[in-house]
Amino acid sequence: MHVNTRLLKIGIRVWLVDTLIAAFNFFVLMNLVYEPRWGPLVAHQIGMSTRIVVTFVLAYFLLRYVKQYTRKGLILIGLVWLGLEEIFEWGGSFILRRSVEEILVGWNIFAGYMWPYVMLAYLLSNLIVGVTLHPGKKEAVPKDIR
Repeated sequence: MHVNTRLLKIGIRVWLVDTLIAAFNFFVLMNLVYEPRWGPLVAHQIGMSTRIVVTFVLAYFLLRYVKQYTRKGLILIGLVWLGLEEIFEWGGSFILRRSVEEILVGWNIFAGYMWPYVMLAYLLSNLIVGVTLHPGKKEAVPKDIR
């Protein structure tokens, strides 16, 4: 399998930008603005909804910039984003000495938490954006991207 190293390298840089945006979203907006006004669950829901939108917007700009991508490449970058995010979140949580129980709260969709949807956005945003919007593709869309 040929790996699009340009997509991979730039995709990792975009993920790093996403991480900076997510940090601002969490530490400033969620903790200092939303939570005091609406409580922790609503702050989480607003913050995670924002994060999902940002992830899709960044996927759009990534693909618009890279231009050359295939469906396999989009799946690969989604797996890379998901893997990097899980490593970062779990590693960072343990560094901050958060318990596993505390970490898993965000995974409970039945209590209104949205972390699994954020993970799906990391996994699927590039594929969805690439297949539906074809950013950066000016010529006819190749068969393997449809």
